[in-house]
Amino acid sequence: MKLVVLAVLLAVAAAAPQIIDEDYEKKPIRLISYYFNQDGKGNYEYGYEQDNGQKVDEVGRSYPGPEPETGSISKEGSFEFIAPNQQKYRVDYLANEGGFQPRGAHLPQAPAQIPEYDAIRQQYPELFIKKD
Repeated sequence: MKLVVLAVLLAVAAAAPQIIDEDYEKKPIRLISYYFNQDGKGNYEYGYEQDNGQKVDEVGRSYPGPEPETGSISKEGSFEFIAPNQQKYRVDYLANEGGFQPRGAHLPQAPAQIPEYDAIRQQYPELFIKKD
């Protein structure tokens, strides 16, 4: 019985929130600047900056399709934040039909194309989406 009680107490202790900075929840975060502009056609720009080093900027563009309720949206922007280790990070991104494409000095880079892939692409072009 004592073993069960001890196991339960250890499980509860392990599940407790682990706060690195004791004052983390006590610090108010203030909004330094904010903007949002929309043109009524689905295009927009927005961003904000906070006093904790967090910053966001984004531009969205709408591209109508040939039929109603069709088309696509492209988003481009960046966000910055300061990690708990006080290092500042920035991510620039593009999101469109090609997916979410982040770029940042701290992010891994895609490997160079291997020659075998190019040979397969030329031999079987029907397997690949053409980029215009």
